[in-house]
Amino acid sequence: MDSQVALIAGATGLIGRRIAAHLQRLGWEVIGLARRPVPGGAVRLIGVDLTDAGDCRSKLAALANVTHVFYTARYDHPEGVAESVAINAAMLSNLVEAVEPAAAGLRHIHAVHGTKYYGHHLGPLAVPAREDDPRAPAPNFYYAQEDYLRERQRGKRWTYSTSRPHTYCDASWDEPRNIGLLIAVYAAVLRELGLPLGYPGTAKSFRVATQFTALPLLARALVWMATEPRCANQAYNIVNGDAPRWSELWPRFAAYFGMQAGPEQPARLADTLADKEGVWQAVIRKHGLRPTALQSLVLWSYGNYVFAPEWDIISDGSKARSHGFAGIVDSAKMFLDIFEFLRAKKIVP
Repeated sequence: MDSQVALIAGATGLIGRRIAAHLQRLGWEVIGLARRPVPGGAVRLIGVDLTDAGDCRSKLAALANVTHVFYTARYDHPEGVAESVAINAAMLSNLVEAVEPAAAGLRHIHAVHGTKYYGHHLGPLAVPAREDDPRAPAPNFYYAQEDYLRERQRGKRWTYSTSRPHTYCDASWDEPRNIGLLIAVYAAVLRELGLPLGYPGTAKSFRVATQFTALPLLARALVWMATEPRCANQAYNIVNGDAPRWSELWPRFAAYFGMQAGPEQPARLADTLADKEGVWQAVIRKHGLRPTALQSLVLWSYGNYVFAPEWDIISDGSKARSHGFAGIVDSAKMFLDIFEFLRAKKIVP
């Protein structure tokens, strides 16, 4: 097999780390890009500011051996604030226009997007969402990046693809936007207070269907898209394949943590947990957990974003299946496995 050299933008993020580890297990050479690279990891990292075209040219123009680009980066933004279309579009184009002229063997560019493509965050949508559905009537950097790749690819030997996961989930504790970690920490605080595990959203959101994407599944799907000829210049929904309701999952979460499942209790989590640092430190002392700070461990406003929709969010995975990708994940088991990981790492009791 010809050598395969992956360039991963956003390599220190959760998705970037998972795809890097998966590629290395497959024998690929991996080069990572990060604005603030941390030394000592298993992946060669290059520090680069993707918002700066000049910095991209000076740092990346010598990467002649790159065969595949995996773009998992996005510009930092506060939760609840619209992501910049212009900056995110420029970051991708700055990278491509620095690497493409030098990488004569470039075969594929993949960009990780999401189900915001369908406007799931704006209101009810037609379900199941299909890849050829119309774009939502709101600005979105996914559209700008997709249009750029489509136009840039015309007449080139390389191809592109995009993925559309939803609420990605991972067994990790160093990313505050992690819904499994958030639920586990929330449960630990409520249990210490002697309270049931109440659902922090509305009764309606508790009962609608939703979906998730396990990051190991996404990592496998990205490699498939980058190497399967049928995926050339295509977009794919990549989700676990089931569509549970929080009302189905919540009793299982409560049972895992030895709690009663409480009723729906809509709450602004950032406000509810703002004065619970002392409670969290008591949990740490009682159970001998790894020292952490409650407000930096979890991004509570992200929880409100995930629990907010009062409409079904379901993506159709038949296109990926018909083109050869058959991965599925049981979402309930995925969450319980994440909780087990967090317990083993002494993050939650």
